[in-house]
Amino acid sequence: MNRKILWFSRHELNQEQFKDLQRIYGENISVTQINKTISSAFELADEVKSHDVIAIVAPINLQAQFLKLAGEKPVISCRNKRILLGEDKVAFKFDGWYQIQKIEIITVDL
Repeated sequence: MNRKILWFSRHELNQEQFKDLQRIYGENISVTQINKTISSAFELADEVKSHDVIAIVAPINLQAQFLKLAGEKPVISCRNKRILLGEDKVAFKFDGWYQIQKIEIITVDL
């Protein structure tokens, strides 16, 4: 079974990320990237509907919208470690995928 993964990010999926998606979802996956600015995840409702897994790098408000749009489909994101290469240089190294299951913001008056 071919799993269709929607990749919403400004960055291309690297080989390490792709291989880890194969570990999670099986060898037979296809990835469609969307790299554009949106004000609402609902702009991508058709794309979300036509994919099996929604992989995103987005602010929390968009994450919540993608979660709502996806319904029972998994919404995932990747974790990266920040590596200092010098005083002014930083690199990021892929550190695994996680599934977003619920977004809740709780505030307390100060």
